[in-house]
Amino acid sequence: MSRWLRAAAVTGCTALLCATAGLSASPAAADDAPVTSFTLAPAFGQAGQTLTLTAQGTTTFPTDGSAGVTFNDDVTATSIQAVSPTVLDVVVPTNASTGPVAVVAGTTTYDGPTFTLQQSTAWTATLAPALLTFGHKAVVGAKLETTRTLTLPVSGAVATLQHRLGDSGAWHRAPGAADEMTSDDGTVSWKVQPASNGEYRVHFAETPEYGAAVSDPLEMRVRPQITVQPVTAAPVGSNTRIAGSVHPHVSGRVVLERLQGSSWHHIGSTQAHHGKFGFEIDPSTYSLLHYRVLRPGDATHHVALSRVLTIQAVHRVLVYGSSGADVLALQKRLRALHYDVGSKSSYYGWDMIHAVTAFEKVQGFARNGDAGPDVWARLAYPKRPRLKYRSVHGTSVEVNLTKQILMIAKNGHVWRILDTSTAGGYTYTDSAGLQATAITPTGHFVIQYKIDHLVKDKLGTLWRPSYFDSSGDAIHGEGDSNYGGDVPPYAASHGCVRITDLAVNRYYNVFAIGVPVWIYH
Repeated sequence: MSRWLRAAAVTGCTALLCATAGLSASPAAADDAPVTSFTLAPAFGQAGQTLTLTAQGTTTFPTDGSAGVTFNDDVTATSIQAVSPTVLDVVVPTNASTGPVAVVAGTTTYDGPTFTLQQSTAWTATLAPALLTFGHKAVVGAKLETTRTLTLPVSGAVATLQHRLGDSGAWHRAPGAADEMTSDDGTVSWKVQPASNGEYRVHFAETPEYGAAVSDPLEMRVRPQITVQPVTAAPVGSNTRIAGSVHPHVSGRVVLERLQGSSWHHIGSTQAHHGKFGFEIDPSTYSLLHYRVLRPGDATHHVALSRVLTIQAVHRVLVYGSSGADVLALQKRLRALHYDVGSKSSYYGWDMIHAVTAFEKVQGFARNGDAGPDVWARLAYPKRPRLKYRSVHGTSVEVNLTKQILMIAKNGHVWRILDTSTAGGYTYTDSAGLQATAITPTGHFVIQYKIDHLVKDKLGTLWRPSYFDSSGDAIHGEGDSNYGGDVPPYAASHGCVRITDLAVNRYYNVFAIGVPVWIYH
């Protein structure tokens, strides 16, 4: 029997008489499908939350404070406010449970819909690392659990990662972070790659079973990346530039520091513009110097430091026969620029003469093979030769007749730069006694065959030649006893591509049969 019928029996009247007398409860359509007398908003919530009961049809509620509200038949609300004859505001009791809600007015009970008591939840959230270098990623993780009765993981909860810049301002969905659902163990995570300082938090959406939850903010600090262009030597008595950039490209003050004894000291500051900066140094003594660039921390980024830049201050012109730490520093820098410097050595020998000559050719300097002030200064900002014909895979060779250099490329990138001497354009008498012009052919060739010893003919000697055309033109040395003085800094051959004997010995196997060769002006 429905509650409406129970109320009619107690008062001794029929349902029709009761309705006529002004009682406003509505009969059920059937015992298994009761018609509710009012709506409930919201239909789910937590203890302490205010619900609004709105009467349906002809139902009205007492406004004299006599109405009572029960939850799941056994818990009565203690905070009820009659807003109007058709609206009651009710606070969910502390000990309420999921079940139907009813309004009791005297001996009449008004049936309502079911109220679902949400389980309370607790979260944990982590951010690792909380301090990262720009360009790297961190992981934001969180876990959601129930706390009302048993501590159990909440699976399938929709979680949103929120972000804000700094530690104030509005929260927004983290860029590129889609909503995720908690797994069976209640966890969820995102990978983030922030560009500046900020905070993250995780918002768990409300469901009928669980209330919404928001984690506390997790602070993220981002350290910029500071890159400095390589400088290995600085001439004493002249300015050398230390330049670099801050990533991301943010403006702001940057500081140049130098190691003095065991501590770092500020020696200058400047403003980075769009991430770019530059300092001038003027070493006064011949010594090994150590510099680094610092960007102080601010509201947007954590403090950052560049790598240590070790610079050899030099005060002399290096020539054949020189030796010392400055020779080693020069060799290291030229090797980093892909010039062929031979084996590691602090002695300025033939390999260094030709490496510097090749560098001078690329830079457009006078070609004497000496490392003077111009060479030292240009090492910080060198011109870099580019390949004209890039082979994505394997080894290839390019000969630039204008600059008189030979470049060996691997997988489309310059690997070695060699000093070379090609045809001088003069007239000579060939091996057949005919007049000929010294010309190095241009175009696309391949290494066709090789001879792994000294070859002699009427025009001279060829050390370990690698032939690239049918006319006898080859990449070769001269078989000169000094192993280096046989390649002048200008075009002088009959048509071949001449490199030093030392270089031939290093790269003879690199010039393998089938390796493509491009020759051009």
